Amino acid sequence: MLPIPALRHLRRAIPLVLSLPLAGLASAAFAQANQGIDFTKANTLGNNWTTWIMGNPVVWFFSTAFVIVGIMAALNRAPWAWLLYIIIGAIIAMPASTLVSNLNSFL
Repeated sequence: MLPIPALRHLRRAIPLVLSLPLAGLASAAFAQANQGIDFTKANTLGNNWTTWIMGNPVVWFFSTAFVIVGIMAALNRAPWAWLLYIIIGAIIAMPASTLVSNLNSFL
């Protein structure tokens, strides 16, 4: 019979050893299923959702955050760096051309 420490390591390795053949079967099943799946509807939905979220909701969020934090900074309730962080976040969230065109649409 094996000593106790050897049994502990063996007990941990048994699930791994038993799962290796299942991983091979799963990868073969995924490869076969992937050939017949059409992702065009999912891609269209994802692109439409991304276009929508990058439009009005993001502009409203950053505009509101800019106004609120600007007022808070003017009243010494927030550091002025927060306002800079909001501007940097808006530039990262939206390309500059989209940001300018969306802000021009408000005027």
